[in-house]
Order: sequence, then C-alpha cells, then structure tokens
Amino acid sequence: MHDGKRLLTSLAKLWQKYERRLSQCRRTADEDAVHKLRISCRRLLALIQLLQALAPHSHLQKLRKRLKSQLDDFDELRDTQVMLLEVTDRLDSLPELAACHRHLQLNEQRLLTQLPSLLRQRDSEDLQPLVEKARKQLRSAFGDKPLTPLVLAAVDNCYREALERHRQTDPGDPATLHSLRIALKKLRYMLASARELLPDLPDSQFDRMQVHLTRLGEIQNSRVLSDNLNRFFGHLPPPAVQTHYQHRHQALLDDYMQHAGEILRFWRAKPDLPFPWQRQEFRP
Repeated sequence: MHDGKRLLTSLAKLWQKYERRLSQCRRTADEDAVHKLRISCRRLLALIQLLQALAPHSHLQKLRKRLKSQLDDFDELRDTQVMLLEVTDRLDSLPELAACHRHLQLNEQRLLTQLPSLLRQRDSEDLQPLVEKARKQLRSAFGDKPLTPLVLAAVDNCYREALERHRQTDPGDPATLHSLRIALKKLRYMLASARELLPDLPDSQFDRMQVHLTRLGEIQNSRVLSDNLNRFFGHLPPPAVQTHYQHRHQALLDDYMQHAGEILRFWRAKPDLPFPWQRQEFRP
C-alpha cells in the first residue's frame, strides 16, 4: 500500500469512528460519551492538519472549520461534567460544596437538554460531501509518490510550535500551559495519524506524551474549577474550600514543573538530528 492510500485509509477509519461517537452521544450524552466524541474530533483535526500540510485544499479547510466549531460547542458541558465529578468526590470532606454541587447538577441538566438540538445542527451527513470531495482531491494529489519526507517535515513544524510554547510557559499564567497542552495534543494525534509512515516510532512515545498531557490537563481542570468556585461563591470560596484547592493546584503545578523537560524527549529538535529513541542515552 503506497503512502497516500495509507493516509486516506486513516482518514476513512477516523471518520467512521467519529460518526459512531456522534451517534453514541445522541443516545447518551454522559461524560464518557462527550469525552470520546471530543477525542474523535481532535484526531480528525490533527489528521486534517497533516493532510493540509501535504496537499492544501479548500475542502479540508472547510471541514476543519466545521469540526473545530463542533468541538467548541461541547466545552461548557465537558467542563461542567468534569467539575461535577470532582465536587461529588469532595462532598464528604468539604460539605461547604453542597450548594455548588447542586448548581453544577442543574447546569449539566440545562446543557443536556440543549444537546439534542445542538447535535441535530452538527449532523455528520452535512460534512460527508466535504469528506468525499477532500478524498477525491487528495487521491489525485498523492498518487503513489512517497510522502514520508513531507510527513516528517509537517511533524517537525508541529513539534517546533510545541517547543516554542514550552519556552513561553509561565506557571503563574495558566493560559500559557493551556496553549502548550493544545499544541502537544496536535502533535500526539498527528503522530498517531501518520504512524504507518513512521515505522520505527516506539509505542512508549505515545505513553510518554499522554502522561505529560494528563499532567497539563489536570492543571487546566483545576484552574477552570477554581474560576467557577470564585464566581459561584462571589470572589472567594469558604476558607476550607479555598485552602484545599489552592494546595491541590500548587501540587499539580509543582509536579508538572518537575517533569516539564520531558517534552525534549518527544521528537527530534532539528531535521538533521536523530530521534530521541535513536540516541544511546534514551531510556523508555
């Protein structure tokens, strides 16, 4: 199978999974279903970004814009469900959260009530013509030529962007950590999309990146919860609540900063340098 066909096969598989996730979310829009649909959207977006780098086309741009809009539609529901899980787990030790817990439950119910209408507006059948047109254009553009050098260049660019955001991170500015997390998600999903064209990429690299992303994700969730607690309680939460989440957030930041340098082991720093897993000092 030539390189172009491998990438188009990946696109077809990711599209089919996205359609299944969308159908599942229509049936049961719980935290798990919403999370899986968002992951499917992100994986599609990462592959589309890679395909655009290889063969830019307007249909890919339109498809990316529509999927990004859908991803944004779920932000409030996803944040509410994550916060609700956290607050529910803390009710016994922090009973001061009871009123906030009820507020989050009501907000989740409101968002879930709106979801069917929202999902109807985002029917995958509306996107299908764009997917088919993109496939046709890509099939013609790729032919049977080797694409690995172009894929490597696209990943190099994605990694450079992540490194730049890494250099700009400030533990006191949550927006910089969130920006880095988004860039690393793109990198991880792009690598997964192009996996068959990068045969020496070890499985441990994906695990390594996921651990890093989980740390950043926990910091982002903590910040979102803290902001919402401040709004709910009117600037400052009760002392016990404030103390608990301040300590928890600082512990998450400290843990991340201790491992921040892991990003230097995800990919090669320059095209003429070996990959981290090819270096003698590399340890899985």
